[in-house]
Amino acid sequence: MPNIEAGTSYFGVRDPEHAETDLDRFSDAGLDAVLHTFSERDREFYRETMADIVAASHDRSLSVYVNPWGVGGVFGGEAFSRFVARNPDSRQVLNTGERVSAACFNDPAFREFVREWTHDAAGLGADVLFWDEPHWHNVHWYGDDHPNDVWCCRCEHCRGLYRERYDESMPATETERVSTFREESMLDFLDEMMALTRDEGAENAVCLMPTQSADHGPRDWAQLAKNDHIDVLATDPYWAAFTEDAEPGEYVARFGKELVEITDDHDLRSQLWIQGFGLRGDSAPDDVRTATRTALDLADSVFMWGYDGCRAISKIACAEPMAVWEAYLDELP
Repeated sequence: MPNIEAGTSYFGVRDPEHAETDLDRFSDAGLDAVLHTFSERDREFYRETMADIVAASHDRSLSVYVNPWGVGGVFGGEAFSRFVARNPDSRQVLNTGERVSAACFNDPAFREFVREWTHDAAGLGADVLFWDEPHWHNVHWYGDDHPNDVWCCRCEHCRGLYRERYDESMPATETERVSTFREESMLDFLDEMMALTRDEGAENAVCLMPTQSADHGPRDWAQLAKNDHIDVLATDPYWAAFTEDAEPGEYVARFGKELVEITDDHDLRSQLWIQGFGLRGDSAPDDVRTATRTALDLADSVFMWGYDGCRAISKIACAEPMAVWEAYLDELP
């Protein structure tokens, strides 16, 4: 397994002295990359601190990824969005007409906000900006009582762009044309931000959830892989989060093989993420070992979300977080 990048996500610690202790642990364990979350809160209050933490990572020869943790409510992560709170008219609109707590990819104010985030994130010294799980709002993730056929977004911007593209009104039902429009809207958004990232001197990684839904980006991942500005295509086959009773090795292999076929065709680096959160039961460490070995046999880069089995986030911590973490580290080259 030559030249496989191994890393972890890192979050929550904003004291550089404490962060340096953890970064030393990562380096000593053989990791050569780290993903630092950069939420709206971080950007507002911890920008210089984050630059120091990124510099400390580089001092330990760690490649640095930076992601928009929960920004606008449309990227993955346990972080709230102040943009959404302050810009209610930029929120997505359900086909029922209801506003939801996530910004719209087609909203001009949100696009400007993410352009500013991109400039600041790259300015931390990031090697790669990691566009993490871009998605349209899904009310069913939050236990809301809505019919199964509810979807986003039918805001004025989406409806206007849809009419420009198809010369017809956007229907309230999600037709195949609507699904395609949603996919293309997200791809257009990512293209703009990734082009800016390149201009800022950083590379781009995009992590797509292992689903076949227009809620989560292109159903055909090759559509994204064709983009001129992408360097790394990733997916996160979290067997205990996205499915029920999945065998970890089979689940990781299923999406990992699909990923690698596409990245090979488009001369991109492939990246697989190992679940290190929310794991319960005695089999969790063995499941992580199996998933990690499978990923290492397939991808150019393997990361865990997140460090120490997410023990610092009680809501999603593994039952035995350090056993999960050590299982991941033990399997790395």
